[in-house]
Amino acid sequence: MTAPTATAPPVTVDAVRGGLRRALERQERRAERGHASSRVRAVALRAAPEWHGPSEITVDHRGRQVRARVAPAPTVLAVLAELSRPSDTDYLVLLTPCGTEDLGASLLGRLVGHEVVAVNSWELLADEFGLRMLDPRLHSRRWAWLAGALYDIGTGAEWRRGTTVLKLDDALHRVAAVRFGHHAGDRLDAAALLDWTRDPARVTRYTSLPAEERDGLRTALEHDVGAVAQVVFRMLDRHQIHDTLPVGLVLRELLDEANADLPGVREARIRAEERFLGAPPLGPDTLRRFADSCEAALLRMMDGAEHDAAVQASGRAEEILAALGADRAAAASRVLAPGLQARLAALGAQISVLVRPGTADIEPQDLAPVEEALTRLWEHRRCSPFSREAAGALNAVRLTRWLASRPADPATVADGVAAHLADTAWVDRAASTLRTAYTESPALGDAYRDLYARVRDRRSAIDEAFARRVAAWTEMSAHTDELLLAENLLDRVARPVAAQHPPLIVVLDGMSAEVAVQLGEQITADGQLTEISRSGRGREGALATLPSVTTCSRASLLCGRLTTGGQSEERAGFPALWRQASWGRRPSTLLYQRDLETGVGDRLPDEVHEALGDPDRVVAVVLNTIDDALGNGREGDTTAWSTSQIGKLPALLDAARRAERPIILTSDHGHVWDRGENHKVGDGEAARYRTGTPGERELLVTGDRVLAGGGRIVVPWDERVRYTSRRAGYHGGISTAEMVIPVLVFVPDTRLAPSGWRPLRPTQHEPAWWTRPLPVPTRHAAPAAPPPTTSRTRAEPVQDTALFGAEEATRSLGQRVVDSPVFAAVREQVPRGPSRDEVAAVIDELAGIAGDRPRLPVERVARAAGKEPFRAARFVKMVAKMLNVETFPVLVLTDAERAVELNIPLLREQFPEGAS
Repeated sequence: MTAPTATAPPVTVDAVRGGLRRALERQERRAERGHASSRVRAVALRAAPEWHGPSEITVDHRGRQVRARVAPAPTVLAVLAELSRPSDTDYLVLLTPCGTEDLGASLLGRLVGHEVVAVNSWELLADEFGLRMLDPRLHSRRWAWLAGALYDIGTGAEWRRGTTVLKLDDALHRVAAVRFGHHAGDRLDAAALLDWTRDPARVTRYTSLPAEERDGLRTALEHDVGAVAQVVFRMLDRHQIHDTLPVGLVLRELLDEANADLPGVREARIRAEERFLGAPPLGPDTLRRFADSCEAALLRMMDGAEHDAAVQASGRAEEILAALGADRAAAASRVLAPGLQARLAALGAQISVLVRPGTADIEPQDLAPVEEALTRLWEHRRCSPFSREAAGALNAVRLTRWLASRPADPATVADGVAAHLADTAWVDRAASTLRTAYTESPALGDAYRDLYARVRDRRSAIDEAFARRVAAWTEMSAHTDELLLAENLLDRVARPVAAQHPPLIVVLDGMSAEVAVQLGEQITADGQLTEISRSGRGREGALATLPSVTTCSRASLLCGRLTTGGQSEERAGFPALWRQASWGRRPSTLLYQRDLETGVGDRLPDEVHEALGDPDRVVAVVLNTIDDALGNGREGDTTAWSTSQIGKLPALLDAARRAERPIILTSDHGHVWDRGENHKVGDGEAARYRTGTPGERELLVTGDRVLAGGGRIVVPWDERVRYTSRRAGYHGGISTAEMVIPVLVFVPDTRLAPSGWRPLRPTQHEPAWWTRPLPVPTRHAAPAAPPPTTSRTRAEPVQDTALFGAEEATRSLGQRVVDSPVFAAVREQVPRGPSRDEVAAVIDELAGIAGDRPRLPVERVARAAGKEPFRAARFVKMVAKMLNVETFPVLVLTDAERAVELNIPLLREQFPEGAS
C-alpha cells in the first residue's frame, strides 16, 4: 500500500514522546485486562516518515525511564524491515504514513494496540508554525483533513509574521485560495472561482485532492461564495466545468424577463438546466446571481487583457443557445454578439427609411426612431464607443441629424467661412469616418451608402453656393472688411499674440478644417494648453488665395502679402515682416521639415531648442506631412488624423509649452480627398485649376487675389472634379474644404492671451447635432413620450411629481443623492474627496442617458464636473470611492478606464433616501 495523498506534518521529539507515553498507558491497561499484547515492544505512529531528532529517546513511565529507538518507515515493507531489526532499547517507535488498514494482521499483531496510532496533527501544526491558540472547532473529526492541507501549502511563515491564533475560517480560506491557484492571503470570490473554471490545470489539481479535502472545500465555498460555487460544483460533477462561463451567459438570456415571451425560451431553459446542472433543480434566484456574475466576468475580460478569451466564451454561449433552439434570445442579448449585430441592423433599417433614394427631406421629428435605435445600441455591453463599428454608427446618426437641421444659408463669404469651421467641417469629418466605417450588418452597410450619397449631394450644393460668393467677391477687388485672408493672417492674428509673447507658428501645409478640428481636440485634451480666440464667437478661418495651391497661398501667408514663390521667397519674406517697426522689429526664424531632422535619441535639433528658448524670437515651422499624404497616400483605411501622425508636431508643441510660448496652428490651404468619386474631366495646369472656359461644375474667377493664369482661371466647385492623374487628395479648387484655412491659437497660460481675446471651451466648437438630438419644433404636435436620448446626450432627468413634491421634482438625481443622509455619512469618511456639486454633476451627466446603466467617455463625465481631461480617470475614481458604498459597483470605469458606467438601480438601493 502507498502513503495517503495528503501530506502529514513531520513529528517533533515532544510529539513522539507524547505518542509513546499514550501507547504505554494503553498497553498497561490492556495488560491489566490480561491481553497478551502487553509483551509487544513496537509502537506505530501515523506521521510523515521523517525524523530529525536523536535516534533514541527516553520517557518517564510510572517512575521508570523507558528507552526507545525512533525509525521512519515510509512503506509497509519498511515497517516489516524495522520490526525485524534487533534492538537493545525497550521499545521501537515507527513513524509511518501507513494506516491500520494498510498493514496486515501479522504486522498489526506486533504493534502495541494492534493499530497505527494517530498523532494529533493540530498539535504538531501548532508546534511547527508557532501557533499559540487553535479554534476549538478545528479538533472536530470533520476538519481532520485540514491540518495536513495547511502543512502541505506551507503558510507557516505568514502566521509567524502575523497572528499566533488560527481560526477555522482563516484556515479554510488559506487552503481554498492555494488549492484554487491563488496566494494564501487571497480570499476566493465568485470572480476568482469563475476564472478557475477556465484553467484546466488548476481544475485537475483540485480533482486530484483526497475526497475528504475536496468535499470540505466544496462545502466551505458553497457557504461563503454562494450561488456561483453551487453552480460551478454542479457543473464539475457533470464534467461540464469548461462550459461554466458560457452556460452562465446562456442563463443570463434565458432568465431575462424581457425574453420570456420569445419563442423557445421557456423550453430552452428547462433543457439547459437538465443538461448542465442536473437534479435537484436550483432556484431561480441562485441561477440569476450566477448568471449576473458570469456577465460581469465576461465584461471584465473584454475590458482587460483577455478579450480573445471573452470572445471565445461568448461564441460558445451563442452555440449553446442555437443548440437549445433559443436563437431569438441571443439576438435580444445585451452582451452576446448576435444582440449587437441585431441592434446595428435595426439602426441601419431606421436610417434607410429616411435616406433611401426617392425619400423626402428629413424633418427633426422623423429622427425619433433613429435616436431610439442608437440608444439601444449604446446599451449593448459589447458596444465600445471607441470601436470603429460604433464610431461609424454614431457618425451616421450625426449626419442624419445634420440633414434634418438645414441651417440658414450664409449671406456673405465671411459667413461661409465661419459656417465651415462651425458646421460643414464636422460634416466632412463624420462623412470621412462613415466612408471608411466597417460593419458586418448588411442593413447598416446599405444605409451607410444611401446616407453618404445624400450627404455628398448636399455638401456639393453648399460648395457651389460658397464658390459663387467667393468668385463674385474676388472679382470686386474690394477687400476692406474684417475677413481673415491668407495674406493678412499673420498681421491680424500673429502680431497681436507676439505683442504679449513671441509665438510658435506651425503651418501644416494642406491641413483642412476637417483635420484641424481633430487635432484641436487632442492638443487641449490633457489640459496643458488652452485654446483662445479674438472673440467669444469661437474659432476663425481665413480664405486661401486663388488658386489654393502652396506656391500661391503659402507664400502669401508667410510673406504677409499677395505673392507667389517657393521656399526662397518665403525665407526672405517672413523675417522682413517681423523686422518692420510696426511689428516690433523682432528676430524671427522660419524652419522647414528638413530643418527638424535629428540624430538618434533627439526629438528636436539643438538649434530649434535655442530658437524656442529666445524670449524675443518669433519661430515658424512648415510641416508637409498632410500635403505629402495627398500625393503619396496613407497606409491603412482611415481618414482620421492625430498629432502623433504629423512628424515633429508633438515635440514642437511640447517644447513651445515648456518655453511658455503661444502656439498658432494654421495652414496655407485645405484639401479634398479622393473618395472614389473623382473624375478627370480634362487637362489643367494643376489638379484643381486650369485656364480656359468654365464648363459644368466649374467657375471662372478673376481679380487681384487670383495669382495664376494672368488673374483669370477656371476652378471647380465640385470636389469630384480633377484635371490630373488620380492621387489620394487634391487642392487648388474653390470648394470650402480647399479655400478655408483653419486658425487655432493655444496658450500654456491664459495670461499670455492678448487683451480682449477669450478662452474657448473644448466643447464650444462642436455643432449641436454632433452631440445631441435635434429639438422638435414647437409647431409640431408634442410626442407622447420625451424624445429618446443617446449616450452622447445630456437630458434633463424626468421626475415623477406623484412621488415628489413640487420642490423635490425640480431637484436632479445627483442633487438628491448628495443631499441624502447616506452620502453625508460617506462624505465624512472621505473628507478630501470631490465636492457635493462635482459628484452631483457626474451623476446627472450619466443619468441624462437612457437606460439603467448609462455609459459615457470618462473625459466627458469629468468635464461636466469642471475637471480637465488629463485628470479625468483619477477624478472619476474618487467619485466612485464615494458612491460605491460597501464596495458595490455603483460607478465603475470600463474600456480600460476610457469610459465610465453608472448602475442607476444600484445607486437607488445604496442611497434610498435621496435616489428613490
